[in-house]
Amino acid sequence: MTRTTAAFGATCLVALAALVGCASEPTNRETVVRSTPPHNHESAITNYFDATTRNVDPSRELVIGTPQRGTCPMGGAGGGYVGWVVPVEHKTRNKDSSTVTIQVYFFWFSDEVIRGVTRRMEVCP
Repeated sequence: MTRTTAAFGATCLVALAALVGCASEPTNRETVVRSTPPHNHESAITNYFDATTRNVDPSRELVIGTPQRGTCPMGGAGGGYVGWVVPVEHKTRNKDSSTVTIQVYFFWFSDEVIRGVTRRMEVCP
């Protein structure tokens, strides 16, 4: 009976190890396809602010970050691919230059095209 119990125990351990191994490996791996990083993002962002404001503010300062890998789907019916996000600080001074207002924006790019603008990085456009 000891041999039978040991054999049964060993069989159970092998089966358990196989189940744990199968559970830890994903069965359907999705590959992430990313668009190319934008090269002209600075001029695109500057043009965006120029087009969305009535008058160009001479006291405006844009601090444009570098493109970072985004996690939001950017194209196609099922998402297709993910793009890039560029953080931007939009600084303006009041007339007496004593107060600076800073607003943070996140520009979402697919190749060289702005696909969306959000105020928080966690929110997809």
